[in-house]
Amino acid sequence: MSKRRIDWTTGQVYMEKTMAPAVGFSKGPSWVHESPFLPIGWEEGSPFGAPSLKHLAMRKTLLDQRNLTPELFASVPWRIASYLWECLGRSGKKTMYMWKLFATVYPREFRQIANYRALKIEGPKLPMRDYLGLVKDDALNWVVALTLSTEFARTPELVDIGNVKNIVALEISTTPSKPQPDPDEDAVPVAVLDDRIVRTWSELAQTSGAFKHLRVLRIYHQEKLSPIVFQYLRVFPSLRVLVVQDCRGLTPDSAEAVAKTYGWEIGTRPRAKDNNEETDIYDSDTVYECYEASGPLLDGERRGEEPFIDPDTPILDFQVGQAVWKGMSKKARKLVFLRKGPIEVNVADPAMGKRRLEEPEPPNRKKTKKPVMKNLGGKDLTGFLAEFL
Repeated sequence: MSKRRIDWTTGQVYMEKTMAPAVGFSKGPSWVHESPFLPIGWEEGSPFGAPSLKHLAMRKTLLDQRNLTPELFASVPWRIASYLWECLGRSGKKTMYMWKLFATVYPREFRQIANYRALKIEGPKLPMRDYLGLVKDDALNWVVALTLSTEFARTPELVDIGNVKNIVALEISTTPSKPQPDPDEDAVPVAVLDDRIVRTWSELAQTSGAFKHLRVLRIYHQEKLSPIVFQYLRVFPSLRVLVVQDCRGLTPDSAEAVAKTYGWEIGTRPRAKDNNEETDIYDSDTVYECYEASGPLLDGERRGEEPFIDPDTPILDFQVGQAVWKGMSKKARKLVFLRKGPIEVNVADPAMGKRRLEEPEPPNRKKTKKPVMKNLGGKDLTGFLAEFL
């Protein structure tokens, strides 16, 4: 409803209208990029007569997905749920919300028909923390392959990635041509991945089990990283593939010696046939494809000793921001580090979570003794006071 207002200072008359927030924001961030409603008029009638009660019940149930929760499906058998999923496909409303709901309520049956879901958001409309909340699932009903552009994140939000316990593949990138904000403006500066953030991730891995299932990590255009990250990454038990490109502090000359210290090797990269040509499987366009290609690295490792998840677990391929590989040449050089087996780290020691990780010494560096102050036998304060008495 509009109301007429008067600004008594200037004498201007204007109309003021109170508006409700957009429907997408009314019940959380799930409906900002997808609509929960069935298309208008979709299968309202039937050319052969009145619709069946089953059809009417289906339409009533799916009319507004915002009202559906896992608790409502607790007593619904799979044969009915599979029918609803089929109807969502016909109407074009297989939203990420319903995919997560069915993966939660029907963990065995649903993975047989919808084991993969992708959502690419190149123009984010929400804070990065809200997107992290959308893909998080501590119960591991599904896992996530996450691609993030730091232009849309703040440093605390990059740290919060460690709270996504079901992450299996992660890509962090920054567009090189992205202009930096004017320091005179109030804009939030572009976040970057640096040694301090990776160190915090390492501490979370030791204290709260963060990154327990992370197998693939890809990093592009992060200039504030140094070889010390290999020490921090050593406590990630499932990490097997690290892909680095355009990171000035991580080059073969600067990182190879430190990487080998923590069980990594360079250059052993599986290859596959693509149009009769051999290509590097770690040149895959998406981090999800790289994750799928890294499966052979797990051969020979016993399932009971490693925290690897069930390979049939549904996976969500989620992207926030434009992927950096879209503007990169296929011939651009990537530095790939592989770790074939776990590194034994005593993370059960409670002191590990509090002790600050020390930077490894450069190779071939001679150890020197620390200077020790000699006791010259001088007078103490009592002796000096005695001289004045």
